Amino acid sequence: SGSSRKFILDSGCGTARSSMLLGEEYPDHTILGVDRSFVRLNRNADNEADDSDISKRPFQAVSENVVLVRAELTDFWRCCLNEKWNIEHHYILYPNPYPKKNRLKKRFYAHPSFPLILALGGEKIVVRSNWKGFLSEFADSVAYANEYYEEAGSIDATNIARPYVEAAVKGPAERIDKSLAYTLFEKKYDDVGENSFELLLDRK
Repeated sequence: SGSSRKFILDSGCGTARSSMLLGEEYPDHTILGVDRSFVRLNRNADNEADDSDISKRPFQAVSENVVLVRAELTDFWRCCLNEKWNIEHHYILYPNPYPKKNRLKKRFYAHPSFPLILALGGEKIVVRSNWKGFLSEFADSVAYANEYYEEAGSIDATNIARPYVEAAVKGPAERIDKSLAYTLFEKKYDDVGENSFELLLDRK
């Protein structure tokens, strides 16, 4: 059942390079790589033609423990919550940071879906970017959410941000270990010597 199986969620997995690597790293977990693009997902699917019925399915098992899902993230996150799936780790690797100020609300931490990320929980939430400011503001949003839920405690006793506040306060750190690049973006940054950063939100 979904409640007993251990899942690792790879949100916005793109070509699923990260999902496949996570599958090797965590053989006793089911890796769910989720992206809204059939084109990106099919680069790792074993299909003879992109227009085949198989390539258009909303999900495909690409290894013994890796399943790729074509879905909008917010819809899929809600499904995970509704089914009470045990999301043990949640990876959000190099999301579009929408650097222009007029698109601020499209960034994960400023989007209405941000509470879903916290509600999904997990022993750790891992966010990576080549823009440290994006990760710092993501961490700040965890702290702001904690303050909000604390103030609203008499109305809603569930503070979904509290488990991650201690880690959020530490903020992002530069990636030092470059032995493994989870994504093609990460590999590109490593190859040209560009810094990349990680926000590790460990549950306390």
